[in-house]
Amino acid sequence: MIITFIMTGIYTVFAYGSLIHQGSLARTVPTARNRVPVNVKGLKRQFNLASTYRYDPLQQSPVCVLNAEASEPDAALNGICFDLDESELDALLEREKGYDFCPVNARHFFDESQLINAYYFNAKNYPPYRYLTASKEQTHYLTICLQGCSEFGESFVNAFKASTGFWGIDNDMDIDAIWQGTY
Repeated sequence: MIITFIMTGIYTVFAYGSLIHQGSLARTVPTARNRVPVNVKGLKRQFNLASTYRYDPLQQSPVCVLNAEASEPDAALNGICFDLDESELDALLEREKGYDFCPVNARHFFDESQLINAYYFNAKNYPPYRYLTASKEQTHYLTICLQGCSEFGESFVNAFKASTGFWGIDNDMDIDAIWQGTY
């Protein structure tokens, strides 16, 4: 991972996947604070990346995880922003290895007048990877994301679903089935 900007002090990070979940975030960044629901314009959330540490032993495959990719300028991707100290950044960078750490502008999900300068994780130049529809571990990852979203209300969950794509899945029945889980 190449980081091309100077990092000192307190960082605001935009999370759009499992880090939305307070428990998942706390395992990596125990003192994360100021969690705020946000939208980012010009990005879309895509299941298309093989995890470096989530694995399905039955399918003998990595679990597919989320990536944020460039999209139409008006497209909105929701997630959270949180603050962490520079001393905690190494643990987060280790968890998100394989991603670049990129600057982004976010706006509060419920009050778009508040602009937040943050960083997010983006994977580039990787072979696309398919969502494992029959995997309990894959479903567990999605459930963690949705449980985190549910803390911010039904409109936040619905925005997550609307802004999430699945690489290689063209069948609406498969996509509808993916969203049928409980959280």
